[in-house]
Parts: sequence; C-alpha cells; structure tokens
Amino acid sequence: MSTRISQRTLVTCPPAQSAHRLRDFFREHGKGDGDTAKLPLFLEIGVPGIRETLRLERSVIVTLQSAHLAGDMESRYRVQWAPEKPGPFPLFSGELRVEGDEDYNAFYLVLEGSYEPPLGLIGAGFDAVVGARIAAACARNLLSLIADSIEDNFAIDEARKAPANKAP
Repeated sequence: MSTRISQRTLVTCPPAQSAHRLRDFFREHGKGDGDTAKLPLFLEIGVPGIRETLRLERSVIVTLQSAHLAGDMESRYRVQWAPEKPGPFPLFSGELRVEGDEDYNAFYLVLEGSYEPPLGLIGAGFDAVVGARIAAACARNLLSLIADSIEDNFAIDEARKAPANKAP
C-alpha cells in the first residue's frame, strides 16, 4: 500500500526564473548534469524530557526529469529519491511543479507523489504510526533546501545588479 505526500512552499523569486534556478540547484548539488543531486534529507524530532531536538539525517539521491506537457505555463518535473546507501528508507516517486503566486515576485514549489513503506507489514505499521509524518517532513526539508538555495542565489544576483542600476 503506497502513502501519498503533498507539500508546497513559497519561493521568493520571479516564476519566470524557476526553471533555470531549479537546474542551477541540481547542478550545484549533483553531478553537474542538472538532473541528479545528492542531498541530505533530515528530520528534527522533539523528545519529551530532552531540551534539544534529535536530528535524523539520511543522504539520498534525488533525480529530476522534465515532465513538461503541451500547454503547461509553468515547469513540471518527475522526481524520485532513494537512499544513497541501501537500507530501510522509503523510495519516493512523484512530481515537482511550479505554481504561480498572486504576483510576479514569487512562486510555489509543489511536491506530490507516493512511496511504499519499507519492510512490508512491519513498515506499513510503522508508517501508519509515525512514518508518514517522517516522509512528509523529508518532503518539506527537500522543498526548503531548494527554496533557500534559489532565494539566496536570486538575492546575490539582484545585489550584483544594484550598483549598475544606480545613477551617478
């Protein structure tokens, strides 16, 4: 039985730049092909009685492939992730797409898809109790990594333009 994930995050960058900014992100974090990235996905968990959060991290390989459909106004990609080292970690398959915001200064990154909980019936039981929350947190983490990188690079590029735009 597969489990569905649907997450979205707002990115402060013009949507017209989304496609090349996504490719830049994957080039910076991957093989340079713009399609594959090795990323640490993590989850921070609060444990009762402990002041600090517990951080669980797993290195995963994320693959992005264009899935543009005729008539699409915004970018759409097939996305998959799998752990770098084999082990009990859900294999995700879905779609990452760009959706416009109300203005031209931001867009949403939307991640939707599903995964099969690892370890059969035991994994399905774990997934029902806590695994689905862990997977959703990993999806949010992936979107945050991408959004933060895009926003940082956009801000750097805009700062470079600022002196050139000022009149003497």
